[in-house]
Parts: sequence; structure tokens; C-alpha cells
Amino acid sequence: MECGVRNRILRIWLGFWPPLPVWRRLDVSVLAVAVYSVLVELVVEHLLPNKPPKWIGEMAVVNAVLLGVLLGFRNREAYERWWEARKLWGQLINDSRNLCLKVAAMADPPADERTAFARLVVGFAVAVKYHLRGGQPLKNVPGFEGDSATPVHVPAHLAGRVFAQLKAWRTAGKLTDTEVLAIDPHARGLMDVCGACERVRSSPVPLSYRSLLRHGTVLYLLSAPWFMSAEYGYWAIAIVCLMAYFLLGTELTAENVEEPFGADADDLTLTTFCDTIRKSCTEVLGVDLPAVTS
Repeated sequence: MECGVRNRILRIWLGFWPPLPVWRRLDVSVLAVAVYSVLVELVVEHLLPNKPPKWIGEMAVVNAVLLGVLLGFRNREAYERWWEARKLWGQLINDSRNLCLKVAAMADPPADERTAFARLVVGFAVAVKYHLRGGQPLKNVPGFEGDSATPVHVPAHLAGRVFAQLKAWRTAGKLTDTEVLAIDPHARGLMDVCGACERVRSSPVPLSYRSLLRHGTVLYLLSAPWFMSAEYGYWAIAIVCLMAYFLLGTELTAENVEEPFGADADDLTLTTFCDTIRKSCTEVLGVDLPAVTS
């Protein structure tokens, strides 16, 4: 009973205050800003005979405006990369389903060929996931542990096997030319998605935009305590830390989101997508394959 109450309270708390995946790096950064702000306050209060010149505050305001423009662009670009990657994996799920649906309806292969084809389609999705995360040999793809092939580009190798199987069914008379033309867009879509994902991965946000944003953030957080301490005293420490939390948190989150194929909490759940493909393929083809768990 007590365990159930604790779990309910925990779910309510997590719904109200969800954890921030970048909190470790963010907390260290905000702590550094807090220490710097305390030092600035002590200098202003005890060592400076006069308040900091007015132009420091004016420059900080101008810098904040420019920083807002850069931050908006950075967030938009990072999210667009994440959303494009999500749409591509949605397309891969749809193409995999349609490919299996048309193969089952048009070729109607026997049970062993259905299992082998389902293994190819699911293995392709897993191979793409591994490929986008640095690559794994074919033997590490579920269902191909005993395969002796050592292709450099594993997804392309498995896609080639899909086309080879379609050709074999065409040669055996199980598929007509018209049916092959109907299936081809979905088979071709496998490598289309892989290539588009490679494009997203290899085309990060230009370095100049990231550098300008980080330079602006650092300059703003370095200058803000000087004019705020003169106006707000020790309250300036809390104000600057709050600004640092959101400025640095947004930048660190954008850094995570712009690389959507990793294994961080902000990245796409590629393993779940692969298992969705497995469930669809096994249901459509009437076969049984183990769940994709890694």
C-alpha cells in the first residue's frame, strides 16, 4: 500500500517537475556563475569606490537582445533537425509495413521465406540505428549472428538482399512485373530513409552560429553581475543564476536535440521504433521474431 502511494506521488511529481536530461552539465555551469557573481558582488561592495559605469549596463542590454535572436535561430534549427529525423523514421516504419503487406498479399511466400524476409526488414532498421550511432558489424544485427558477410555499409547490404529476394520471387513467377512495380517504392524507400538520415547526421548547425551564441552567452553572464550588483546588491546573485539557468539550459538542450540519433534522453527512441517495425512485420507476415531490445 505504502509503495503504491509513493509511486503515485512520484508520478505526480515527475509530471509537475519532469527531470532535465542536461541537468548535470547545467548545474555545474550555474554553480560556476553563482561563484563568479558572489566574487563580483564582493568586489563592487568592498573594493570599488564608485558604481560601475552606466555603459556596462547598456552594453549588457544590447547583448541580451542579440543573444535572444541567436538563441531563437539556434533552437529552431536544432528542433527542425530533430523533427526531420522523426519524420524519416516514421517513413521507415510505414515503408516497412507496406513492403510486408504487399509481399504477403502478392507473393504469398511460404513460412520459411516469410520469416527470412521479416528478418531482413527488421534487421535493416536495426542496422540503420547502429549505422547512425557509429556502426556495428552485420553479425551484431539480430537474426544475422551467424552470417559470415562483412559489408562496410550494413544497411545497404541488407537492402540489397531485400531486392534480391524480390527478384527471386519475380523469377519464380510469384510476382508479376506490375506487382514488382507496386512493391518497388517501399523497397527503394528503405535506402532513401537511410541516406536522408545520413544527411541529417553529417550536416550539423554551422559552427559560426554555435560559436556566436556561446560567445554572446559568456559575455552576457560575465557583464550582467557588474551592473546588477550595483542596483540589486546580493539579490543580483539569484537573478543572474536564474538567467544562467535558462540561457545555458536552452543551449545545452539544443546541443542534445540537434543530434537526434544518439542515446541521450532527448534523442529519438530508435530501439522502440525498430521494435515497432518488428511487431508490424511479424503480425503481417504471420511469423515470430524476438523483441528488439538494444
